[in-house]
Amino acid sequence: MLAPRAVRAAAKPGGTLICGWEAEPGAFDNDIDRGAVTRTLLHNIYDRLVDRDMTVKANQPLVGNLATSWQVSPDATTYTFKLRQGVKFHDGTPFDAEAVKFNIDRDSDPSHKYYNKAGAGSLKLGYGKLAGVTVADKYSIRIVHKEPFADFLPVLAFGTYSIASPTAIQKYGNDDYPSHPVGTGPFKYAGREKGVKVTFERNPDYWAGAPAIDGFVVHPLPEAVTRVTALQTGEVDWINAVHPDSIANIKSNPNLVLELAQLPNTWGYIPNHKYPPTTKRQLRQAMSWAIDRETLARDVMKGLASPAMGTHAPGTPGYDPNIRGYGYDPAKARQLLTAAGFPNGLPLEVWIPAGGAGSPFGLQMNEFIQQNFKAVGINATFTQQEFQTFQNNMANGIQRNVNALQVGFSVDEFVNLQRMFRTDLQPPNGNTNPGWYSNAAVDTLLRKALAATNDAQRRQIYYQVEQSAVDDAAWIFAVHQKAARAWSRKVKGFVNPNSYMFTFRTVTLGA
Repeated sequence: MLAPRAVRAAAKPGGTLICGWEAEPGAFDNDIDRGAVTRTLLHNIYDRLVDRDMTVKANQPLVGNLATSWQVSPDATTYTFKLRQGVKFHDGTPFDAEAVKFNIDRDSDPSHKYYNKAGAGSLKLGYGKLAGVTVADKYSIRIVHKEPFADFLPVLAFGTYSIASPTAIQKYGNDDYPSHPVGTGPFKYAGREKGVKVTFERNPDYWAGAPAIDGFVVHPLPEAVTRVTALQTGEVDWINAVHPDSIANIKSNPNLVLELAQLPNTWGYIPNHKYPPTTKRQLRQAMSWAIDRETLARDVMKGLASPAMGTHAPGTPGYDPNIRGYGYDPAKARQLLTAAGFPNGLPLEVWIPAGGAGSPFGLQMNEFIQQNFKAVGINATFTQQEFQTFQNNMANGIQRNVNALQVGFSVDEFVNLQRMFRTDLQPPNGNTNPGWYSNAAVDTLLRKALAATNDAQRRQIYYQVEQSAVDDAAWIFAVHQKAARAWSRKVKGFVNPNSYMFTFRTVTLGA
């Protein structure tokens, strides 16, 4: 229950934005992905060397952030960055090339005093094959890879490549640092009451200009109806993940604004490729043919989704309209089950995040797909886990007694295919391929893509990767979701990008 406005502390001149979040955020590591619920907040606490401009609604360009410029060698192995001068971390310590090197070494060099094994796994795609990191001068750093890495810049724009204060990491240690995050971003972490709120304050010294608001507060409100009610009554100013049943009600309220954003999202299931029975390709294909995506998107998700043919949603940089995906064919699903050795069907254990975290219709979606599976003989038991527990378990890889995990995965850039499907990024060497997918031909294509400095050539290689993953049913693709976000009309300047990520730096509060 939120405190009534009347008993809150008096607002400062800039005001405080009160937000309703769909789940409790996780720890604020700068280098570990704890899901979009948490990752969005990293973009408000931290900066990265390069970033996607979240003040643009669509097709966010890659821009300099803590780096002002860069040079790339013709073979795409060496990247030299000129860094922004005069920037300070929230603890007052200076940002410079040594701070960048500390962050990279911490997540790549096992001999580093503050080596973070979990972070190294999370960032193995970017830092897993470094030949060296050299401080050229106080504000220049050179990063050299052992192999060509044509996609390094978009990788650095991922939230998990955020730059943290070396002083804070040394002060708190790897285990405690996530509870005391210190970046250079537009807002400072100010504290947390577990299950109640997380508080952030403006960074008055932000290099791109201090935010107009004094800060923002995030309240975890997992129930979709509770979030909407809190917005309607003025207990919160902004909410995420509006349930489709509430959209018309919000639109009819003259004091509220509702906008949709096409997320770079694909909902589906990661099957267990390490332990039977989902090691069988025909079983995974049967699961794929069993899903009635058209009805799911139209009726269950009320038009706030489209059927997924593959990894990338329409409008994202990696979308291929020519991907040959799966339709709805229960008879074909039954035939494949028989061919896989299960003529009488089989039971499966599927883990899902509690409350459908990340989607306002997560539970209904799972219930619908569960019935689709049952109709062809797949008796799936769906077990809910608390969201951050689910995230931690996923990072360790799917275990023997679990056949699949239900996820809403963010796939916009082509390079996400590296994270999802490379054999060498399976846990514990990486935690971005939790289903243990492995295909030697796909690995070869992915290596070839990283060496292709021609953008058009690289795109064609990635299209081959995606089609191979679809044919393999590497993941079970279901639908692409849109985001419905809503806020009070007194909230001005918020840009609702086609992304999971967004910033409150541009927000002002009116009467």
